[in-house]
Amino acid sequence: RSPPGRNARPIWLAGAHRAEVRAIEPFVKHAIVLQAGADLDGFRNALRACLQAERHPDDVAWATADAHGLFGADVATQPGSGPPILLPRNVSDIASLVICHTDIEKYGLLYRMIWRIQHGERHLWEIKSDPLVHRIERMAKNVRQDIYKMHAFLRFRRDGDSERFIAWWEPEHDVLRAAAQFFADRFPSFPWKILTPRGSILWDLERLSFGPAAAREDAPAADDFERGWSDYYESIFNPARVNSRAMLAQMPKKYWRNMPETQSIPALIQNASARAERMIEAEAAIPAKRNPDKAVERMADQAP
Repeated sequence: RSPPGRNARPIWLAGAHRAEVRAIEPFVKHAIVLQAGADLDGFRNALRACLQAERHPDDVAWATADAHGLFGADVATQPGSGPPILLPRNVSDIASLVICHTDIEKYGLLYRMIWRIQHGERHLWEIKSDPLVHRIERMAKNVRQDIYKMHAFLRFRRDGDSERFIAWWEPEHDVLRAAAQFFADRFPSFPWKILTPRGSILWDLERLSFGPAAAREDAPAADDFERGWSDYYESIFNPARVNSRAMLAQMPKKYWRNMPETQSIPALIQNASARAERMIEAEAAIPAKRNPDKAVERMADQAP
């Protein structure tokens, strides 16, 4: 059988056609294995080397260390770095986000986009109707949302009687390194650790470090401050503006079990109507404020 030409379906765009991978595999001229997770440095090195060698995207297969057996025993080791590559700033930022996505096809998609940019399509990222650009933009959006949810909904708990705090989180993508600095900037005065199934983050008051994955049981189940979270949430809850659908869109239920204040939500929603009516009645009972200017005008019209 003759090897596929340039118009053959690239394996990183296989999607529902993953069964084609083994058929295409023998004709891949170069295979690259990167570290599992978000291997930004490894991808940069491989990217530089591949572009320097003028390797067409159809001739490069990308895999991670935890799945490299997919390509058999002839997988090449990661190449050394080549010269720096000049890319539009927005493309570099998008690539840093997409690297965090869990879809293994991310490396092939990014390499294809950068190849096209380097070969005459300098403004490719501005063409939002391009299928490749559209897919990469969706992946970047998914990662941004994952980072936002982590920043917004992660809750620390005190580790026993110590001054260290621990949080448990379950990210959808490999966003730990992208999200870590936010917590170091926001909570610099006490040591903390964030545990996840994808790895861990440690802050020792001086620097951030990253460690292995953990289990939910490794984090505290509760602490004495959880009542404070609930009291605060109940105090800012506005029963007149309850919109369950909008609330679930912004704070899906899968995050609730890690947030102590969400235990109050069912009761708050159930009693929202009654609380709103009481607020309206209380507002009507407040006497109207006098307007000094109008009072002076009336006095001026009165006879002495």
